[in-house]
Parts: sequence; structure tokens; C-alpha cells
Amino acid sequence: MWIADVSIRRPVFAVMMIGSLVVLGLLGFTNLGVDLFPKVEFPYVSVTTRLEGASPETVETEITDILEGYVNNISGIERLRSSSSEGLSQITIEFKLEENADLKAQEVRDKVALARSELPQETEPSVVEKVDPDAAPILSVLVSGDTDIRSLSGFADDVVRERLQRIQGVGSINLVGDREREIRVWLDAQRMRAMAVTADDVVRAIEAEHAELPGGRMELASSLIELGVRTDAEAEDTTELADLVIRFNDNAPPTRLRDVALVEDGLEDERSYAILDGQRGVALEVRRQSGLNTVEVARRVRTAVGELRESAPQGVSITTTRDISRFIESSVADVTKELQIAMLLVVMITFFFLLSWRATLIVATAIPTSLIATFFVFDLAGITLNILTLLALTVAIGLLVDDAIVVVEAIQKDVNEGKPAAQAASEATRRVSLAVLAGTFATLAVFVPIAFMEGVVGQFFRDYGLAIVFSVSVSLLVALTLSPMLCSRYLTAHDPDSSGHVLSTLERFHDWMAEAYAAVVRAAMRWRYLVILLAIGSVYLGALIAAQVPGGFTSKADRSEFQGQVELPPGTAIEESKSRAHELNRALSAVTHVQSVFVTVGAGAAGEPSRIDVYGTLTPKQARDVGQFEVMDDVREAAHQVVPNARTINIAEVPWVSGGGLSTADIELVLQSADLDVTRQYSERLAAVLGSMAGLSDVRSGFEPGRPELVLDVRRDRAGDLGVSARGIAATSRALIGGVEAGTYEHLGSRYDIRVRLRDADRSDVEQIEQMQVRTARGQLVDLASVVDLKFRSGPARIERQDRTRKISVFANAASGTALGDATAIVERALAEMPPPDGVSIVFEGQVRRMRETGSAIGMAFLLAVIALYIVLASQFDSFTQPLVIMLSAPLCFSGAFAGLYLTGHEMSLFAQIGLVALMGIVMKNGILLVDRANQLRATGLNPAEAMAAAGPERLRPVLMTAFAAVFGMVPVALSGADGSEWRNAMGALMIGGLASSTLLTLLVVPAAYVIGPDFSAALQRARKLGANSKHWLKTSSQTST
Repeated sequence: MWIADVSIRRPVFAVMMIGSLVVLGLLGFTNLGVDLFPKVEFPYVSVTTRLEGASPETVETEITDILEGYVNNISGIERLRSSSSEGLSQITIEFKLEENADLKAQEVRDKVALARSELPQETEPSVVEKVDPDAAPILSVLVSGDTDIRSLSGFADDVVRERLQRIQGVGSINLVGDREREIRVWLDAQRMRAMAVTADDVVRAIEAEHAELPGGRMELASSLIELGVRTDAEAEDTTELADLVIRFNDNAPPTRLRDVALVEDGLEDERSYAILDGQRGVALEVRRQSGLNTVEVARRVRTAVGELRESAPQGVSITTTRDISRFIESSVADVTKELQIAMLLVVMITFFFLLSWRATLIVATAIPTSLIATFFVFDLAGITLNILTLLALTVAIGLLVDDAIVVVEAIQKDVNEGKPAAQAASEATRRVSLAVLAGTFATLAVFVPIAFMEGVVGQFFRDYGLAIVFSVSVSLLVALTLSPMLCSRYLTAHDPDSSGHVLSTLERFHDWMAEAYAAVVRAAMRWRYLVILLAIGSVYLGALIAAQVPGGFTSKADRSEFQGQVELPPGTAIEESKSRAHELNRALSAVTHVQSVFVTVGAGAAGEPSRIDVYGTLTPKQARDVGQFEVMDDVREAAHQVVPNARTINIAEVPWVSGGGLSTADIELVLQSADLDVTRQYSERLAAVLGSMAGLSDVRSGFEPGRPELVLDVRRDRAGDLGVSARGIAATSRALIGGVEAGTYEHLGSRYDIRVRLRDADRSDVEQIEQMQVRTARGQLVDLASVVDLKFRSGPARIERQDRTRKISVFANAASGTALGDATAIVERALAEMPPPDGVSIVFEGQVRRMRETGSAIGMAFLLAVIALYIVLASQFDSFTQPLVIMLSAPLCFSGAFAGLYLTGHEMSLFAQIGLVALMGIVMKNGILLVDRANQLRATGLNPAEAMAAAGPERLRPVLMTAFAAVFGMVPVALSGADGSEWRNAMGALMIGGLASSTLLTLLVVPAAYVIGPDFSAALQRARKLGANSKHWLKTSSQTST
């Protein structure tokens, strides 16, 4: 081959070419980021809108429905979801994956701006942002101590958050459990009534009298100086604020704020709470900027926390928790270790077959050179070092040496026969070049479709496929340039008999294997049809075993951590939630193997005090005698005992990808119909049935039952007669009950809200609320009881919609020891036995939806890989039939692959499916080596049987070397016991089993199929000859009769 000949004649050229790639790879390596998974770009856009105090129904009709109507006209929408809760509208628009998220976000902003005029005046501006699907905090920082919550909140906000926000890569920081400083104006209902003052009078007075207003500009007489003019009427302290005049009275002192209210420098209402291992504190949830490196940002945050800890006030501690970068770092370290072990095993296997350290080292050079050079392409393509790319390189270890093994083994054989090293390098490389190229292109033919699959799985595995494509391509270049050059200069004839007893014994073993295989090849060709039946039987056996292997999306992984949510009954007060949070913290901390428990209340976007979030860490996987999911069962049981009145309790593994509207439940059934009551009743019956079925856990309905509320039902006739508007009544009730911001108060450069509200003693008494007064159009005061009727009602706490139709979701997780595919089958059987009422539709979401989308995407990749393989092999061998002989290797891997999963108890997960597609190309190399050499021997005049009989023993050693190299390269992956290793264990077990069965059967089936082709050709020729003879006989008979 010309490139090999050039490298042999010009060794410096070969060294410089490969060396330059290595240098570029080293430079690129320094720029690579480290992350858990590749960056996945989901075109999700969220719209968040607030209307303080509005009920969920009001939010739905007045905000959500209007905004959905505008954004629904945007092209490319896949799904439109929304949630309307008290005072909050959240809309998530999921666009098709091919859409540009930035452009769609701008389109959404434009539509929302157009809808602004139709929303209530009090509505806060909508926040439109592109959603990061990995939007969960990368870590949480807890500030705790013996001091009061005001001091802790001030230190956390003014010092800790201010410092962390300056860190490069840090995005948003949310505080949980803090209480900001707030000037509270507590209105006294009796005094207000006695002095004829309304809440609106108080608010207007503060807005008018406590202000700083611009007064324009003026120039001094000299016209050399221009001055700004402003009016400063802001109160400097609470005493001065209490002296503000609300109303001037005739023949009486003016009514001041202190006459009707108590003004205090206090704290805002408590709406959230945070506990870490029983210690109350203020939590700062740190999120990274979208697309940036998680590990690097987390390291900077931890460094800053260490500096803050040293300067913190006495008695204040700063602790990091829920740090996902720790798992990323340990996972990357574990995979890197597996990569190193795989390299060592492959080198040992190579030496076992070559029995020469020189030849082994020449082969081994392909590993570091190919890996390092690949980092250069990583840098150019923006690929990070993550679990998938490192796993790809681990899989590639066994492939990187394949080409070099074939080349070096052929050269060594010629050198041992007495040829000069340079001549042997040139001729042997030329002899095996077709097999090397065909094998490599066959491998690329399956990994290129993996890299460009459609859907989420395509984005997820893009870097995985490209990593193998890049590294294997470089290894091909090394095998055709550097390896022949090194062999021509350093390879010498090898005589095992003079190398010691062990090596000579191994050489005799290899010779015996070749002789034995020669007999096997002759027998396989003799009994070729029986061998083909054996192959068909193995495929059938593989199908039977496959039916016993459960399916899944991602294997449940033991990461030594868990998360959970506890939903208390709607309307639960914050004090009750705090009490339950402490009980949960104590109970879960007492569970065996639970190391740390972090509990928050009201940490969600809606700030619901009835929601408790839990995060726990476990003792390391290696130090436990039980699995993570067994511990989670104990945690679930403890939570049910502590909070028996909880509406739902969900204990689940920490998801690999979260946020962006992605459901983290294993199974989500979306129920929709025009009649919400019918849907609700069916969802409750369905949840009860599913909850009683083995194999499912955490079954719950997404419908939140009635939230208790006090409704001021306006008596329109009376209100109209008195000139009291409904909006005025609403404004008064909001000011007195919910409280309104009437301005801000400046102190030491910071501004704090001034909130006006009725004092707690008056707000808790319905009779006092009835005696609140509103001003009529004539300026008179009337009691609320004169214009409204107070009624207690129950309304939904949250209204969810999908594609503009109300929905109710039923959630479920697969129980411990149950695969997602089996859990889905359980749900489908339940739906078949209890079908939905007419008009109720059911759609599967959650992990199930992704599992099904993945199956179709991988199926298409499998089909494309088969087509690409045939095209590559037909082109290489210039034959339409021989590629079919070689491709028989592919189905022969099925029995071993599925047996590997079944025997090790793994699921047919996403990673296992990708491994199965990859096997298609890897196992082809065995058949290629045999068929290529047989073709060469046939060109010398041998018939097919003679050619295969000679080619089989000759190519046995490289076939076994490449197969064992791939197998032992996957051994560390299959046997890894690190945290979160279960998902890659399945891929390792499948590939080892598939390679083993395929190699064994290929050595039998390919020789048999190779000689069946001539059988068919001979049969066809006989049929044609018989047909010609028949025509001749008929023609002769016809002439004779004539």
C-alpha cells in the first residue's frame, strides 16, 4: 500500500505525521471540560407570570389561557404545558428538536409582549427564558448557626450570595429558608374604624409622603455649573415613617400613621424553610450558566465557600450539600480507571498471542497515539470529557489495536519466514490492507449512524459515536503508517523455542490451535448445511433469551443518593410543614446507611409551604451490603410512618437529566377530557388500582384536591347602589389580608419593602374582616359586610393543562427490582382491565415516552447500519454475495449478547441497545479477515474449499487477538462496582457475550457459508444446463415427429 511504503522509506515522515497529531491532541486536552454527560440542547422555553393573590382559576382564565393562545401560533411546537397555581402561571413550550431554541425564545417574547395588553393591570411582567434541561442546582450551600434568622439571612444574602454571584460560570442563586428584612405596617382595625381611615388611605399616604422625587436641573448664575434638583421626603427610620400624615382634619390634629398602625422593622412572612441534619439554616441553591462546565464551576464555588468559612462571624457555619459535581468527578475518575485497566488487559492479550515484546509494543503504540490525537478533534468539536465519551474510548481500546494487530501479525509471520523486515513490512501490509480497511470501515459504518440518530437519544449519543469514529480513524492511520515503519526497523525474527519454556509452550499451543481449527474448518465445510442450521438455531435461541430480558430506558443506578417529595394536604400552614420537616429529618437520618439528610419546605417556583423536598446521601456503595433501592424502600416506609396524612410521598433516584418540563417519574399517564370531574374520578380509581399492584411504587395522582379559601362574594345590587367597585373591594381585601407593598425603605445602601397589612389578630377573625371598611364613590365608609357575603369554598390548588386542555396525571415509579419495561406492561394490563370512560384520552409521558422514542431511533440506526455495512463490504470486495457471507456474523452475536444480559440480571436499557448496534460492526472483522484471505488464495488457483481451508488456520490468530482484545477491553466496564456503574455494566455484559458467541460461531459459519455460494452457483449452472437440454430434446422430438 502506497502510504505504508512511503512511511517505510521515510520513517521521519511517519513519525512527524503521527507526532503532530499527538501534540495537537495534548494541546486540545488542556482545553477540554469535564461534565457528567454531553451537552444536550433541548428547545424548551418557559413563560412565568405572577398575579399576587389570584386564585388558580383566575390565573388560568386571565393569564394562562390568554398567553397560550398567543404562543400557540408559533410554528414547530411539539407540546404545550402549563400550570396555574395561586398567583403563578407557568407555561413550558417544547419545540421540535430541530428548532433553534434562541430564535424560538425570541418569538415567544414577541408573542407575550403582544398579549400584555389583555392581561390584568396588576400582573407582573412575564419572564420568558430558554430552559436548561439540566436546570437543577449543581450544589447547595447552607448557612447555619446559633444566631437569629434575621442575621443568618442578612449574611447569606449580603455576603455569601454576593460573593458567589461574582464567580465565573455561576448563573442564578435562590435562597431557601431566608427571611428578608421588611418594614411592617400593622393596621389596627378598631383604630382605623374609629378614625375613618381605610387601608387604601394608608397606602396612598405612604406612596405620596414617603418618596424621593426628581425636580429637574438648574444652572447657577455663572452658567458654569449645572445642578440636579430632587425632593427627598423619605423617612430615615420607623419613627419618622410612623409620623407620616394620613389625613388632615378640621379643628383637630392630623391623623398620623402611628394612630392607626404599628410600624416595626421586621421580617417578611416565612414561606420557606431549610434543614440539614437537624440544623436549621438558610440554603443557597447555586445553578450554573447554561452550557458551562459543571465540575469547574462547582470547584470555584467550593473554593469561595472555603474562603467565606474562614471570615464568617463566630458561631456561623457554611456547609455544602447536594453537590452533584462530586458524583461527576468520581464517575469520571472511575471510568478513567476502567480505561487504564482495559489498556493493560489489551496489551497482555496482545503479548499472549504475539509472544514478542517488540511486536506487542509496536501494537500498543496505537492506543496512546490514537487516544491522545482524538482529544484534538474533541477540542475542535466542543466535546467534553464526560462519562459517555470516556466510555466510548474504553470501548474503542479493543478496537484501536485491531488494525495494528492484523498488520503486525502478518509482518511478524513474514519476518519469521526469513524475509527482510522492510520487505516483510511492505508486502504484508499490502496483503492485509483490504481486510484492515474493510474492518475499519465496517466499524465506522455502525458508529456514524449512532452519532447522527434522531431525537433525544441522538443528541445524547452524538459525542459517544463521534469519539469512537475519531479514535478508530486515527488508529487506522497509525496501523498503515507508524506500525509498518516501526516493524521495518525494529521487528526481528522470533523463535519461541529459544525464549524460554513458557513462551515455547504457548507457541506450541497456538500451533495446536491452528491445526485443530484446520480440522474444524474442513468439518464445517463438509457439514455446511448442518452448520447453517446451527447458526439459525443460535439466532432463535437468542430471540428466546431476549424475550426473558426486561426492557428499560436507563438502568437503575446505585449513586449512593436519593431525592423525594412529600405533598401535605393543600392549605397546610408553614408551621405545620416545618414541624413535619423536622420529624422527617430525624426519621430518615435514623434509617440504616443514610448519612445525611437535607430537607427544604416551599423551595419550588410556586413557593408552596405544603411541599417538602428531601435529598439524602448514603454510605458509599462499596461499604453497603444492601443496594440503594432497598435503602430507599426503608426511607419510603419511614416517611409514611412520620407523615401518615401526606397527600403523596415520592422517594426516587436522582435523575440524570432534570428540569425543562421533563417529567422525572418513570411512568406518567396524562388523562384528558372535556369533563374534568369524569377525568378526576377515573384518575382516582386508576391510582388506587395501580397503587395496589406489585411492581409499582410511589403511585399518585397529580390532581390536588380542594384548597380551602375564603371568598368575598360581591352583592352587586348593594355595591352598585353605594358606588363601591369590585376592584376597590379586591384592592382593600388584598391590602388588609394579603398585604401590599407601599414603597421601599433605604438603609446603608440597601432597599427593603414596606408592607401594609392588617395585624394578625384581626386577620384571623372573620367578624373583624366583615367590619373592614371601604370608601364609596361619595367618600363615605361602609362595612364590607354591607356589600359582600363571606363564604368558605374549596378550589383546586393547581390547574394543569397540556396542549390547551386540562389534564390530570397519574404518576408511578418502577418498584425495586422491577424494570421499567415490566412496570409499563403492568400499567398497560391495568388499563386494559379498566379502560377509560368515553371521551377520556390517555398519553404515556415520563421515562416511558423517552424509552419508546429511543427504541424507534435506535431501530432506525440499526437499519442504517445494516445498509451502510452492506454498501461498504460490497464496495470493498467488489461482490454482491460475499458481503452477505460476512454479515452472517452479525446475528450470531444475539444469543451471547442476550445471554450476557440475562445471566448478569441487567435490563435491555438504552446503553445496552447502543452496544448491540455497535456489535454489528465490531463482529464483522472476524468474517472479513477470513473471507479476504480466502479470496487472495483463490486468486492463486485454489478452489473455494481449499482456499478457506488454508485461510482459516492462517487467520485464526489475528481473529482471536482482535476478538479477545475487544472482550478484555470491556471487562472493566462489565465488572465495575463504582457508584452509578449499573448503566454501563449492561453494555459491557452484552458486548462480551455477543463477541464471545459471534467469534465462536463465525469461525464455523463463515467457512460453511463461503462454500455454499459455489454450491448454489453449481446448482444454478446444472439447472440452466438441464433447461437447455430439455429445450434441445423438445426441439429434436418435434422435428422427429414432423
